[in-house]
Amino acid sequence: MKTFIRSTLRVSAISAVMLMANAAMAQGVAFITDIRGDATLGAGKAALMAEVGKGARIACMKECQVGIMYLVSGKEFTLKGPGDFAVGEVEVTAKIGPPPTVRETAWKVSSQTVSQAVQTSNASIRMRSVGATATAKGEEKPAMERLLYPVQTNVVSLQPVFRWTADSPRGPFDFELKSVGATAKTIYKAKAGDTMVKLPSSVKLQPESEYAWTVKMADKVAGKEIGSGSFKTLPVASRELVQQRKPADKAEFSDWLLYGLTLRELGATQDAAEVFGKLARERADSPELAALAK
Repeated sequence: MKTFIRSTLRVSAISAVMLMANAAMAQGVAFITDIRGDATLGAGKAALMAEVGKGARIACMKECQVGIMYLVSGKEFTLKGPGDFAVGEVEVTAKIGPPPTVRETAWKVSSQTVSQAVQTSNASIRMRSVGATATAKGEEKPAMERLLYPVQTNVVSLQPVFRWTADSPRGPFDFELKSVGATAKTIYKAKAGDTMVKLPSSVKLQPESEYAWTVKMADKVAGKEIGSGSFKTLPVASRELVQQRKPADKAEFSDWLLYGLTLRELGATQDAAEVFGKLARERADSPELAALAK
């Protein structure tokens, strides 16, 4: 009996070690930062932001280009087809075709951030599909009066431009911005003739602070609230990081992708959505980008 128990424990221990080893091998070491044309990852189609594990194979067809960035080093390898490429622990090598080009970058994003972005985009794509089905059946979505930006998010700018939507877009509207906390007070009040308010140069918010804002209809339907919301400004260090990392207008596509992911990692989800919206307009064939822009 004791021999049987010892054998069972030994087998269980070996199984546990094998499971841990398999998990380590399956863990992603890099992810796809750019893709143009037809490419496969393993047995399936390669997708933007897909996690890539050690030992993965990427096949790139003619006139295809794929960017692979390593999570730890930030090195980005560019693969050009036709070719077959193997993903190693720290580099990508060509088995068939031209060797990848490589560039050093300062980008560092976590695997969790990339994974969350992919999950968000997939969920959004599914919801859009359901919405399209409902519209096809003749169900119309009612017009909504609501605040657009910034709402329940962190923001980079200390002078954000406030936006909302209304049935009567010419207003007029009563706008009010307040600080939140023990020293809560009104920061700025104004009447707006359209659905946007830009803070004057004399009004600058404080880093790492929370604010609330409200928009109401004025004049004929005075007091009717369009909406109220809150947001937070980023800490000084995070703002400096974002400002340093913001790519130039003509920077690589992957730099803008990483910038958007960095904003998401800092909780500036609406600022990130604007970046992904810009990228989605450039790559209309990437539903992942359009989904993250929502």
